[in-house]
Amino acid sequence: MARQVLGKGLSALIQQNEISATLTQQMSDEKRVITAKVSEIQLSPFQPRRIFKDEQIQELAKSIRERGLVQPLVVRRVEGKFELIAGERRLRAVKSLGHKEVKVVVMKATDQEVAEITLIENLQREDLTPLEEAEQYHLLQTRFKLKQEEIARHVGKSRALIANMVRLLDLTAPVREMLTRGEVSVGHAKVLLQLKDAEEQVRAAQSVVRRGLTVRQTEKLVRDVLDPPELCEPQPAEPIPMDSATRAICRQLSESLGTGVNILPKGRRSGVIQISYTGQAELTRLLEIFGITSRG
Repeated sequence: MARQVLGKGLSALIQQNEISATLTQQMSDEKRVITAKVSEIQLSPFQPRRIFKDEQIQELAKSIRERGLVQPLVVRRVEGKFELIAGERRLRAVKSLGHKEVKVVVMKATDQEVAEITLIENLQREDLTPLEEAEQYHLLQTRFKLKQEEIARHVGKSRALIANMVRLLDLTAPVREMLTRGEVSVGHAKVLLQLKDAEEQVRAAQSVVRRGLTVRQTEKLVRDVLDPPELCEPQPAEPIPMDSATRAICRQLSESLGTGVNILPKGRRSGVIQISYTGQAELTRLLEIFGITSRG
């Protein structure tokens, strides 16, 4: 098995992963390039991509209209029809042009081989979202019983990366949507995974987006959620009971600001709010939240 296959093309991928010597021969055999009806080509159930941008499809359609289809689609025969292996963007572009027929290369491939080929083809083009990539790794693990070490060899990535990507599927649905939209990064998501409570994870993710937190700041936010600093405790010199509403406000402020906050009642209608910070950078961040620019 090859450890590095990305960027070398589909034929190289097939050969280096020892899928089948026959497959590589078929890819280069011009006699296997035939004309198929577009209506007879069905999409692959192993296609990891879920998002196709319309503008990219239209640009590709324009190129095909002007120069023709330079690279045929890759298909296999399944129950009397053709099932797409590689080239879904090209197929979508051809359909948008109203073409009834298209050139294809017919291959013999098992379900596992198709799953691997479609994954690596998309990885080569960097077309997959993090969750699409994670779902395909999970498919190879669960349906085809491949170990992470095997998947890593097949796609030319580290086992640790495979493991971390698959863990993204444990995110709650709202946080997965934020990741897909690019509102949080993979780095943010890995930190948020430490929060097992779904509501806490969503609130933390919303705070990351609202406040534009870095990954390092997100780590602190998560630490504070997992191990909250002692907040809102009455002062021993003059203890005044704090009602539940004030205590809830105190916790909200702490979460929103990402640092310790104390509300110190001085009487029935007065008191002091204390906001903690550590270092000049933290102070500057807090001042910016309140719209104050620190100078000097």
